[in-house]
Order: sequence, then structure tokens, then C-alpha cells
Amino acid sequence: MTEDRKTAAGFPFAIACICAAVIVIILASSFIAGNPGAAPAAVIPPAPAPVCACTETAGIPGSSYPALPVPVCTAVLQPAPVRPVTAETLPVATLQLEKPAAADLVAYTQRGFNRPVEASIAWWMSPGFMDNTTEFRGYERKSPEGKAAYPEEHRIFFNFITENLDAAEQLSQLHDTTILFRGISPGFAATVINESRYREPAFASTSYDITLSLDAFAVRSTDGYRNVLVLTRHSGDHAFYINEDEREFLLPRGMTWNVVKTVAIENLTVTAGFLLHNRTQTAASFDHVRLMYITEAACP
Repeated sequence: MTEDRKTAAGFPFAIACICAAVIVIILASSFIAGNPGAAPAAVIPPAPAPVCACTETAGIPGSSYPALPVPVCTAVLQPAPVRPVTAETLPVATLQLEKPAAADLVAYTQRGFNRPVEASIAWWMSPGFMDNTTEFRGYERKSPEGKAAYPEEHRIFFNFITENLDAAEQLSQLHDTTILFRGISPGFAATVINESRYREPAFASTSYDITLSLDAFAVRSTDGYRNVLVLTRHSGDHAFYINEDEREFLLPRGMTWNVVKTVAIENLTVTAGFLLHNRTQTAASFDHVRLMYITEAACP
């Protein structure tokens, strides 16, 4: 879905995350270019598996829920990108969306969460939530020293929200493979491409409907392209469904990502088996879209 209004100032490289295996399959499917004037070519988002498993866990003080494994890697700067990012350009292409399994779209009020968890999710979704979550994500991205500079009341409240959203993530494992999208700003996109790996300390909002990402959050870069992250979450992966209004899934905080491929499409057609966001049709067209495929890089 979204990039929050404050993007991270930069995403340091994480060479402390040394994985035991290389990616066997980077992209399960590739784009097939179409000829101008012909029917659009099929665009099948990839479904790569995570690079390796993570053993580090985040505690939830005072909570009755077990701790959520969070792939938090020690951030260490390095002078060069982790790997080159493959870049493609297509004149025309089609992206077909699938709606997630019904079991993964259960409203949070029907999940049996305890009151603190339910209240924290309600706060996230409350009117004016964008300003709230922007400030909260800014706090999550601070160093311990940076967080200590906040008023005690802010720290108490934000830590309460963090603990309970961690709990919601712990209890939210997907039943089926789901492809998610996140529209990002030009500055964020440049950082992601240049570094080819980045870590998101905060909870990341995504959507299963790319039209929401393109309409609301993917601001055009100077080259005219709107940038959208594309990621695949598999059965058993943690991703918490927030609401149908923005078709939003929240990802656990502290995730680290590798950028494996970008595809710049001059004319993109989106089709779906459901009504697209803020539309009465199941198809929409967009010009100059850059899809940026990412895969999770977890700690060994």
C-alpha cells in the first residue's frame, strides 16, 4: 500500500546478516515484453522464498502473547551495493491481481484479540491516522538515544503500541501466498535502488491492490515513473490484515530486504477479479510505472 509521509533518511547496509544459502529462485516468473499495438504481455509477480531463516526475537514485555520472531539484523555500513539490481524496460504489460484468501481477510475485531491489542489497532486506524502513524514510525526509526529524547509520555504510549502490534503480528500468519505492493517516494526509490538492500525499523504498510499504491502514494520521480515495491509473502509468513478500505496488510517491524529486479513499464494495465480501489471496474491503466521487486533477507 503505502509509504508513510516520512521516509527513512537512509537504509544502512547490513553485512552482519550472513545467510547460509543463496537464493535458488530469484523470480518465479519474468516479464514478457509485448509489441506496441498488440495485446499487453502478461506480467506475473515473482514468488521467491526468503533467503534464510531468522532466529532473533523481539520481546513483548507484559504481554500474554509469545514473542514474534523479527528479522532484525545489525546495521553495518559497507562501501558498495550488496548485489547489482537487474533493470528492465517494457513498452506495454499487464498485471493481474488476485484477492487474498478469505481466511487472511478477517476483521481485527473478529480475531479474538485482547483489549490492549484491539485498542492499539483501533488507534492505528482512527481518523487522522496518517499523522499519528507518521510520528509513530519516526519514533520506531530512531536510535535508542533518539527515542530517549522523546517526552516520557510519548515513549510510554509508543512502546505500548509497539508491543501490541507485535502481538497482532505474532498471531497473524498467512494461509496462502499473497503479493503485496507499497508505493514509495522518489527519494526512497533512489535509496532502495542504489543500496540494493535496506532495513525498515518500523511497521510497513502494504496493499494487495496496486491501484491504491499508485493513486495515493507513488509520486513520480524526475524521470516520470511512479515507483512501487512488489513483495511476496508465503503461507506461514507474518502479515497482519488491517482493513479493506485500503486493502492494507501491515508487515512486522525490523525487516531487511534485498532488491532483486526493477521493471520500468511505459503502459501498464491492471486487471483483477475484484473491483479495484475507488473504482467501479476490475481494470485500470497507468503510464510510466516502475515495479521494484524485493525479497526478504533474514538473519541466520
